[in-house]
Amino acid sequence: MAKESRRDRQRRDNGRDIVAQARRQLEEGGPSAVTLRGIAREIGMSAPALYTYFPSLGDLFTELIVQSYKSLEGKVTDACADAEESDLEQRLAAGPVAYRAWAVGHRRQFNLIFFDQISGYTAPADGPTVSAQTGVLQPIAAQYAEARGCSLPELLADAGLLDDFLGWWGAFHGIVALEVNHHLDWREPEAIFRRHLDTSIRGLLSTDTATRH
Repeated sequence: MAKESRRDRQRRDNGRDIVAQARRQLEEGGPSAVTLRGIAREIGMSAPALYTYFPSLGDLFTELIVQSYKSLEGKVTDACADAEESDLEQRLAAGPVAYRAWAVGHRRQFNLIFFDQISGYTAPADGPTVSAQTGVLQPIAAQYAEARGCSLPELLADAGLLDDFLGWWGAFHGIVALEVNHHLDWREPEAIFRRHLDTSIRGLLSTDTATRH
């Protein structure tokens, strides 16, 4: 492998600094607070130079979204791996529990990837944000597929099973979204989430719902 040149290393470091500053702006003020000129000013780079890294604000948002997905994917994947030797009920819970924990700890990023309407921004069709979201769901889908008596490729190839999984994910995702956006502050959101998850897993593993159609 060729040794990384000083120029390449500096470019990589600058790109990392740009994204880190954009994330700080996001955390402090939401998507509207993220500006290329503001980032350039904060990291001591000229605006024209910054545009050689990210030609548009949309390109920067795409990178922020992908990195947020990757962070969530890592949390979910690690949790599923840690539960690998546990029984299926615990394995089914591991991914969703990690999903919620990441979301509550990264509220701005969670809303960025799922809810925020960013003025003038459209995610690239079939671009990196699509594959990044798929990476988040695959570990959870794999456990769901096992509960339904099939493999992950079989689940993905069966429209009915895939829709069932998306509905299952969507239910706990919705509870997480309510908590992240403070709509459940007047209750105990973690208890609500866990009660729903435990009930849905028991239903999934019951004789009727676990049998393949």
